[in-house]
Amino acid sequence: MSVHAAAQPRQWEFQLGTIEDLRNLSRRLGVNVEAVEDVSILAQPVAFDGLTIPNSLSVHAMEGCDGDALGRPSKLTVRRYERFGAGGVGLLWAEAIAVVPEARANPRQLWLHEGSKDAFAEMVRQARAKAAEANGKDHRPIMVAQLTHSGRYSKPDGVARPIIGQRDPYRDCLVPQWPPHAKGKSKLPDDYPLATDEYLDRLQDAYVEAARIAFEIGFDAVDIKACHGYLINELLACRSRPGKYGGSFENRTRLLVETVERVRSELGGKVVTRLGIYDAIPYPYGWAVDENDYTQPDLAEPKRLIGLLRDRGVKLIDITIANPYYNPHVGRPFNEPIVGGYPEPEHPLAGVARLVDVTSQMQKAYPDVAMVGTGYSWLRTLMANVGAANKAAGRVTIVGGGRMAFAYPDFARDIVRKGRMDPEKVCIGCSACTQIMRDGGRTGCVVRDHAVYGPIFRHGRMSDKDNLLRLAADCRKCQEPTCQLACPAGIEIPRFIDLFLDGKEREAYEVIRQANVFPEVCAWLCPVEQQCQGNCLQHFIGDGPLPIADIQRYLSEQANKHGWSKLRVPQEASGRKVAIIGAGPAGLACAARLLEAGHAVTIFDKSTAFGGMVESVIPADRQSQALTNELKAIFADVPADRMTLELGKELDGNHNLDAIMAQGFDAAFIGLGLPNATSVTETQLDGLWNAMDFLSEAKQPDALDLTGQSVGVIGGGNTAMDVAMTAKQLGAKDVYLIYRRSFKEMPAWGAERQRAIDEGVHFLILTQPLEYNGANGKLTGIRLCPTRLGDPDAGGRRRPESVTSSAYDLDMDLVVEAIGQSAAGDIERTLPGVEIANGLIQTNKGTLATSRAAVFAGGDLVRGPSTVVAAVTDGIQAARQIDRYLQSQG
Repeated sequence: MSVHAAAQPRQWEFQLGTIEDLRNLSRRLGVNVEAVEDVSILAQPVAFDGLTIPNSLSVHAMEGCDGDALGRPSKLTVRRYERFGAGGVGLLWAEAIAVVPEARANPRQLWLHEGSKDAFAEMVRQARAKAAEANGKDHRPIMVAQLTHSGRYSKPDGVARPIIGQRDPYRDCLVPQWPPHAKGKSKLPDDYPLATDEYLDRLQDAYVEAARIAFEIGFDAVDIKACHGYLINELLACRSRPGKYGGSFENRTRLLVETVERVRSELGGKVVTRLGIYDAIPYPYGWAVDENDYTQPDLAEPKRLIGLLRDRGVKLIDITIANPYYNPHVGRPFNEPIVGGYPEPEHPLAGVARLVDVTSQMQKAYPDVAMVGTGYSWLRTLMANVGAANKAAGRVTIVGGGRMAFAYPDFARDIVRKGRMDPEKVCIGCSACTQIMRDGGRTGCVVRDHAVYGPIFRHGRMSDKDNLLRLAADCRKCQEPTCQLACPAGIEIPRFIDLFLDGKEREAYEVIRQANVFPEVCAWLCPVEQQCQGNCLQHFIGDGPLPIADIQRYLSEQANKHGWSKLRVPQEASGRKVAIIGAGPAGLACAARLLEAGHAVTIFDKSTAFGGMVESVIPADRQSQALTNELKAIFADVPADRMTLELGKELDGNHNLDAIMAQGFDAAFIGLGLPNATSVTETQLDGLWNAMDFLSEAKQPDALDLTGQSVGVIGGGNTAMDVAMTAKQLGAKDVYLIYRRSFKEMPAWGAERQRAIDEGVHFLILTQPLEYNGANGKLTGIRLCPTRLGDPDAGGRRRPESVTSSAYDLDMDLVVEAIGQSAAGDIERTLPGVEIANGLIQTNKGTLATSRAAVFAGGDLVRGPSTVVAAVTDGIQAARQIDRYLQSQG
């Protein structure tokens, strides 16, 4: 999928294969970009403030946007730094790390505090270990923690919450713009407040505290980030700001200079900075620009500032320019823009030359400060040749790669060992890594690391409003909408698509909400290939189905962000109380609708959290944060006297339906699931798990490590796929999915099967487990035999017949059974008066009423294992029937 909504003409084709090509192009453009064949100078170590940087190559601070909600590095974060460490750079400049929660540029930005420091410490340890393993035990890269405040680009909860130093007619529009103009519509109201001096004073304390933790956990230096339009960088241009952080040069540089002073004096640690030295925004709103021509830098103030920093002990500065949110081509030359961005207005090599020139001016003004240069990634394999030429000429001390490091994390090792770069590994300037970030995803190289970042990129594109509008335009507005007929909730799909196309997002969401109170989590978890999208007419006679689930997900996310999804609880209560037994999708859907009908509810569940099995066992990557976000948004502001929680207590012979109804409830809804796992054996072995326990344990932090292990999964349903994928993600070397019928009979949804195949799960179909092998109470393997398919069974699937004469043993470290679920064993005691047959509650299909008066039921304990949307539909239907029942009682 292209980064572009539609194909755009390419102004600047990359046609540089040799140094001679570069020289010819430089002459034609009238720029000075030199290159040399011998790049060995880049292997030279660099002395830095008593430390030695092993070579003259650096990874720039590049945000991955992949921390967790508490700002801790995730597995994907650690993977990136392990790759950077193994890649052989001498200077590993870690990405922007927020110093306060409101400073985060996205909900997954890293944030350093006491609660996250152990995870950071482990990341540093792993990066150093991989560096030594790949490059020799004496290779120790210098690691820098970049501390930041995102300022006007703060978006800590996914919604823009700018913290600004001044009103800026250019950047207040918060969109890319070239040439800069003050006519863009501001995204900020006229009375939007500035960050106060008192806030900025306190911020110094936050930087010092974050620096203390950074030194404690093993970083060699901290960077007080002052670039790319973030808060400290913005202050450098705050000429019209009143108070002690605006106006004069001394005031505008105060936060940076005083923070550096405090870290040095109070902690004694090494301080560096990534410093923006030219904004390319018209004066007086741009820093270091010619007053009459913003396209020309005026470096007098940056040179003065670097002198102040050097006098305060700063010996290493990473030079950069401009603002990737506003004028990205100036400081990050590219071939293709992001969606909605402007095309590259100049030849990218002109941008490279600009970066080389301004860095050279700083380096020559301060030869005793190690300057790190940027802008090299666009050059592809010539990055090393140009970098070597600049270092040899004294224009730079260290050559850095940002986007190049995403694409080619071992670029430094190849330069040092081979003297050249691999053309099949280099960054190609496609801007897809930036696109992921703008789409709110976890970023990396989509081209060179496609297995990881390709799906993330596709998800981001399918979260983009303009892209969805383009795709939705293919809706045929069918008179007999086959998509809607296939939706278990009965959502009026053509109607909400039509409203979405008309720009009426809230109205479109209301159409969805009428039929489904939890549309976001259903958009993630529904088997849309079998339901709405699989039955879209465009799927049969067009170019493919409309992305119905993605549009529903987008609208639901907007609703949850903007408060549209809050329950509309009437002020006047009905005076009726309903017990909701089970806090899964069915129970919560029923509770939501009953609350809107004016009734009070009390929710009972053995767990301490809402969500049932969606929360406890469904892997996070299948639902993101949808359940948590949606529940928080929907149940926000429900009056305390309308919803009571009785969580953390399991039903038993004493705490049962009788005891609950005796509390004075007028009705009850049972929305329990099927918590017990089916097993093929009564054997107890260490290493033999059931699927529910395994998936629940896997969701706990650092609970399971399957690195290098062989794992067997028995079963062929969606739960088996979840187990197999989870085992791979936990590090298993080999995962075998063992299923006794053929691939055709496998009940797992097609998309889930494909995910497992793509992840490298081994499918052993037509294979039957016979017994488990063990020694000293520990599982050692599994005995298997082939099967043949015989006559169909009662369900219509051909019955597997074991070929025991061909049995064989397969060694295993762990086996998980995922072959079925059943109700709790004491269900008759916990639900007295409710008819049970074959382990399921019997209900009137029209009303969901049980055999016990005033008690209704729905979800898996009625249907058997089913989908989330089916459970939600049951809950909504039951609420409607309960409301009618209560009204009939007078």
